[in-house]
Amino acid sequence: MAVTRLGFFAALCFIGLSATFASPNSRIIGGWDVVSGEQPWVASIRVDNAHVCTGTIICKKRILTAAHCVSQLGTTPIDAKRITVRIGSVNQYAGGEIREIEEVRIHPSYGNFLHDVALLFFTESLEFNDKYNKIWFAGADDVIEDRASVTVAGWGLLSTGATPYKLQETKMTVLSAPECEYEAGYGYESILCLQHPVNEGICRGDDGAGVYVDGILYGVISFAFGSCGTKYPDIASKVSYYEEWINNNH
Repeated sequence: MAVTRLGFFAALCFIGLSATFASPNSRIIGGWDVVSGEQPWVASIRVDNAHVCTGTIICKKRILTAAHCVSQLGTTPIDAKRITVRIGSVNQYAGGEIREIEEVRIHPSYGNFLHDVALLFFTESLEFNDKYNKIWFAGADDVIEDRASVTVAGWGLLSTGATPYKLQETKMTVLSAPECEYEAGYGYESILCLQHPVNEGICRGDDGAGVYVDGILYGVISFAFGSCGTKYPDIASKVSYYEEWINNNH
């Protein structure tokens, strides 16, 4: 998974998905296969039947992902009829179930990859089982410590540039806001800054993936700086910062 700082947002590498749908460069590189059923909250977000981002099941009706994954322009979402979600499978191409989405809600303050969170609402509520289930998301009382080790899983491009069929995961380390400001000029209160070795991190297809520790969701992958696998940290939206918005949108 990974993007690079060459001059703030001007350096972001965008990959066009359609005339009105674009994503920054993001993938899990240097990761490993996820065992079936090990992370039942992870979902493949699909636009026009193709995987574009990763999402996280947070209840029977909702998935949390990155706003830019489902944005047509700013806070205006793409048509929910174009979006489907594969759940209950580590294979992005097969298995599990394909579910339809009836509504997309983007955070009202989303812009320039800040407040980069969105909720997708299933047309029918899920009945949880051993293949797909929710993850608890962090609230104000759930503090993640600086230097904590976190897990991220997604279907982003591999180091070879190939698209994986099987879900990949990797470990990263949380940086403090001052460290993030020093490393990348991006020390906002609403984000998690994630350090990783060179040639590891996120890339295209990992956008929207969850950042979690011990079964609690702490972040939603937003972007990386520059090309995949650079020395710069990757950026996620901090879930606890959006607790009230998530709880009020149900």
